[in-house]
Parts: sequence; C-alpha cells; structure tokens
Amino acid sequence: MADTPVLIIGAGISGLSTAWWLAQQGIAVEVWEADGRPGGKIRSTHESGYVTERAAGLLVNFRPEIDQLIAQSGLTGAKCARPDDLNRYLVHQGRLQAVPMQFPALARSPLWSWQAKLRLLLEGFIPRGQQPDESASRFITRRLGKAILDTAFDPFIAGTLAADPEQAEARSVLPRLTALEQRYGSITLGVLINRLIRPQKRRANNADTFSFQGGMSDLIERLSHTPGVRLRYAMRVTEVSRDSTGWQVHARSGNSCHSRQVSQLVITTPADVTATLLSALDRPLSRLLAEIRYAPVATAHLGFAREQLTHPLDGTGFLVPRQANLNFNGNLWMSRLFPGRAPQGKVLLTSYLGGTRHPDTIDWSDEQIADTLLAQLTPLLGLKGGADYLRIDRHTQGLPLYHGRHQERVETIHARLTAHPGLHLNANYLDGVSVRDRIYQGSKTSRVVLAGLPRQAVQPATRETFALNL
Repeated sequence: MADTPVLIIGAGISGLSTAWWLAQQGIAVEVWEADGRPGGKIRSTHESGYVTERAAGLLVNFRPEIDQLIAQSGLTGAKCARPDDLNRYLVHQGRLQAVPMQFPALARSPLWSWQAKLRLLLEGFIPRGQQPDESASRFITRRLGKAILDTAFDPFIAGTLAADPEQAEARSVLPRLTALEQRYGSITLGVLINRLIRPQKRRANNADTFSFQGGMSDLIERLSHTPGVRLRYAMRVTEVSRDSTGWQVHARSGNSCHSRQVSQLVITTPADVTATLLSALDRPLSRLLAEIRYAPVATAHLGFAREQLTHPLDGTGFLVPRQANLNFNGNLWMSRLFPGRAPQGKVLLTSYLGGTRHPDTIDWSDEQIADTLLAQLTPLLGLKGGADYLRIDRHTQGLPLYHGRHQERVETIHARLTAHPGLHLNANYLDGVSVRDRIYQGSKTSRVVLAGLPRQAVQPATRETFALNL
C-alpha cells in the first residue's frame, strides 16, 4: 500500500465522509476506529421484518456536495425518497393537528389564535437584533411571537436537536433564520427575496428527504469500502503528539501497540474523548472541548398491525410541544416514510425520548418505556392493543448541545487549532449534528487537509480536478 499521509481518528459519518472526499483526490487515508464497526451511532437493524435505526433515520439535503457524494459513491440507485404529499403534525390540545406549509392554510389553521397570526404578520417591521449570542427562544419570540415559539419551534428544537430553546444559541441551532435577519433585517423579506429574486436559491426551500433501501447503514457500508481508504478497527488511541517530523499517534489494539507518523491528522471523536487526547498538547483547547455537553437520547421502535390504528398515518409523524406534557419528544411513522420498514400489513412507529426535556427517561426499563408510549400514543392515533414488536436503542451521549455562547466557543477552538498545523477537528459538536452537515463538513475539512499536504502527495490529475469536484 502507498504511504498514508493522512490519519483520521474515528470512523463515524464525519470521519468516513472526510476520508471519502480525500480518496476522490487520490489521497491515501487510514482511519482508526476504537469500535469493531464503522458508523458511530448510525446503524440499521433488520429483525422480525422491521428495519429500525439506532440514530439518524433519514437525510434532509439541500447541498450539492451531498448529491455529488451519493452519485459518485454509487448510491443513487439505493436512495428511497420520502413522498412529497405527506402532512407534518403537532400535538395540539390533545390531538394531532396538521402544520400548514403555505400561507393560506396558515391563516385558517387552529394552531394559532388570530392575535398570534397578526403578530406573525408584523415580523417584517421588527428591528434587527443586536445580541449575537441570543437564545433561540428569545430570537423566535422577538421576531415571530411567543405562540409560534411554544407551538412550532420549541418542539422542533427539543425534538430534533434534544436541546433546550431557552439555552440553545439561536445562530447555532437556527442558522438559516438568523442569517436572513442579519442580511435582510427580516425573515419574511429574506424568504421572499430568495424565492422571487434569487431563483437559484430555491433548492434550499425544497429539501430532498431520503434514506436508502437497507436503511442508513447502506451509506456507512458504501463509505467504509471506499477505495484508497484503509479502516482499522479496535484501535484505541492513547496519545497524540507533534514534533518536527509531523504528528505522532499511538494506539492499543488488544495486547498490541501501534504508532503512526503523518503530516495531517483529523480527529472526529466526541468532544470529551478529543479533550482527553489533546490534554497534554494544548490544555486551553482541551478545556474548551471538555465544556461541551451532550444530551441523552433514546429511540423506541414499536410495530403494530395496521388495523390497530384508526389514524390514516398520512404524514411524516409529529412533534410534541412542551405544554402537551408527554414523556417523549416526537414520533416518526417510518413505514409511511420509506418502503420495506415493516412487514406487509404492519406499521413501524419510532418515538424519540430523552434530550434536555426528559433526560431521565432513557434510564427507564423497556417495559416502562413501552407502557408509557402505548398509553400516550393511544388517544393520538386511535391505537388498540399492544405492539407486536419493540426495540429500544439508548445513547447516554446522544447529541451535543449548542447551548450558551456556542459559536464563540467554536471560533475559539478554531483559533487554537491555528497553532497546530496539520491538526483538524471535524465532529458534530462543531458545525451541525445532521448527516447532511457531517458530509458537508467532511468536504470542507478535506480541502484544508489537501492544502496542507506536500505537493508531491497530490497526483497531478488530482490538482486539476480538485476545484471542479469540490
């Protein structure tokens, strides 16, 4: 095998996507993973005719880089697109209420009072905010009103990010909305300009939502077999250091010790693990990483016969506002989203528990979780009888929390890294938690890595095509 100028620690989606982008440029990459399999938390389980996901269940995309990776990795034929005609629901006054996606329907929706709707119409007259570390709850309340926060954005932030809107930083968890305010002075005006005057931006408003035929593990499987990328499992890194010759990395695998010297090192492990690895190298950087907290998350998958539910299941699922007082944050109707997720005549419902709202629920027994979900889903879906399938996946460190002055922390982390040429951090605690964000950040990291490699390490043809591909 050719010399490996790049070592990546961690074979989650961040590490695998970075390795894939580098391999497309002819760069030999080695990936060390402490676990015995790639993908991190992403894993599809096939059992009893059901296909469930331990973590991310789909990919919502509006970036061309993701289109490129899917096409060039040969995954286009494996894509399963979500139907376009599905409703989105919220729990409202003890029942499921469809969320309007167009203005005429919004005006008629019972989700909000006329006072709340009139307050929403005033958004274009609200002055631009001046507080850069404004919380998500304050930002939405200021621009759209408290009713919109409580009904729509609180369940979105708590359900999809496991975060607390009161503590989450607006520009970190709602980057597109805060960017519209800063650029145009108004979310409404910004959306109109992007749709009417900048038609090339329309893709961002019509995201492509999909999974794969065998689940999200199809993506991990394909990336883990990228030509030019060597994966080594059960490699627990014990030390990272730097001298005049480059980066020295030491690891243990069973009773064996391993070491590697590289010019470019990419670390994609969780913040606490990375903090430990870099503690001897840069204590201030290590302390910054150690400050990042994670929310516990659990996914509970329940299978039923279709006739057990009276609800038409004509949507993607639903989110749960805080005032609904339920013990879970949302529910996806996976068998409605993608084919083959449940046996013929069955349905698969996936509930999301934990987060900052209900952190203790992931410690409940399987029986307690199942009983609680059955009791709370029954009036919402017209459910009769028990589940014929149950699977619960728990993650004590589920999602990183973008709380407090998160962007300031991220900027300081990047500033510290400038003192360590050839060291790169790429993980979901920095620049987005979604699979889309991780693939996109993998492409950005690969550009920086490539720029730091000796010229002879990059093939001539690669230098010519790099700008075109990335």
